[in-house]
Amino acid sequence: MAALEEQRTDFIRFDYHQLSTGTVADVVALAQACDALADRELLAPYDSEEFIGSNGNVSQRHPDGGFVITGTQLQSKHNLCPPDFVHIAGYEKTADGYTASYHGTRLPSSESLMHWHLFESFPEINAVVHVHEFNDRLYADRTRWPELKVAESARSGAPGTIDLGEVAREAFTDLHNYVILKDHVPPWDTHRTGAVALGRSLAEAVARALTIHEQLAP
Repeated sequence: MAALEEQRTDFIRFDYHQLSTGTVADVVALAQACDALADRELLAPYDSEEFIGSNGNVSQRHPDGGFVITGTQLQSKHNLCPPDFVHIAGYEKTADGYTASYHGTRLPSSESLMHWHLFESFPEINAVVHVHEFNDRLYADRTRWPELKVAESARSGAPGTIDLGEVAREAFTDLHNYVILKDHVPPWDTHRTGAVALGRSLAEAVARALTIHEQLAP
């Protein structure tokens, strides 16, 4: 448990219950998805001497229930392997907030509450991709947003909270939307803003994020 406590930071705003140290055997598709996104600097390492980790997170429903998501404090999301992922069986609402029940050797991503809320809200989706895209791409020409189904959330939500999940859900009036999370800008990376893409498959969600990245290129 000591190793897990060392991974806990102020970014993780939920409690957790480790069901087992078991890891998901087949994470090839998730690792490849992370490689593709990281290659475009959409999951870039933190540019910070204070914090360890990298932007964004990727998740996929697990066939036995719950979902698999990247773990916290991954210095890079290139070349990930099973211990780098966590299988979240579910979240339970408590008097103090939420508790994640999970399998794995790392703590879940700090934004896993947002992923859980989106999976709960949209049963038809099977994957959630949360990237941090360059601001000079996102905001260079807002007139293109309607044709590309880019939408910005109406309000901001605190990172790591269920409210951020609700902020994202509100903006997904169309599941094909690419949602920019208003003001989701970490202080160590002010030239990027968080965004979310959903998919009925992992490939669809990744393709959505990559397509927007290319189509909004200056």
